[in-house]
Amino acid sequence: MQPINANEADFERFEILGQDALFTNLRIARNSLPEGLHAYDLRDCDDCSGEPCELKSHIMVNHWGTVIVKEPIEGADDGIVLEEDDYNYLGEEMTLEEFANPAPTMEQTM
Repeated sequence: MQPINANEADFERFEILGQDALFTNLRIARNSLPEGLHAYDLRDCDDCSGEPCELKSHIMVNHWGTVIVKEPIEGADDGIVLEEDDYNYLGEEMTLEEFANPAPTMEQTM
């Protein structure tokens, strides 16, 4: 599957390894990300259980999805084995623009 432009994808809020993130089941073209954001691929286990088992900079086989985060994830070049409590869906959609440039809170405007 050809990677798509990040601005054309639908995303869901996600948490992974303690970071706020966006998730899509698509492959994202890394050169389409706004500056300051980082994308990592998730791999489905060999038994295709429907749960991610590894986070890595690039996944070729059993691609499960892509996460976008604001801070680099150390160890992702070599791959990070994921446990069930390492990730969580937050149940709401969010655009790439909203994630990259969050609206200020009331406290920040005072």
